Amino acid sequence: MGFLKKYYKANSIIESVMALTIISICIYIAILVYANVFTPKTSMAHYSKQNILSRQFYELQLQEELPNTAIISVEENWLNTNLKEVTVQYKDSIDKSIQKQFYIYIDE
Repeated sequence: MGFLKKYYKANSIIESVMALTIISICIYIAILVYANVFTPKTSMAHYSKQNILSRQFYELQLQEELPNTAIISVEENWLNTNLKEVTVQYKDSIDKSIQKQFYIYIDE
């Protein structure tokens, strides 16, 4: 009878180790997913700067001058006779720059 009690305790330890291993693997996978989802490309600052670039581009379409040329630069490049690429680059106070390309098709 004493042998069965020792066997039961050993079984319990093995089950505990297996449960901890499974929990550790799940936590590791959760950390990997969390690290891949929350990158600098998915931060609010990135999306707000992309929004600023889009707004500046659409304001540029309404008027021919840029409001603040120190932080925003615009380059136009004709790809062919009907397609123009406009690259808008935004530099913030720490000189980190984000650029975005817009393509304008002109039907003549």
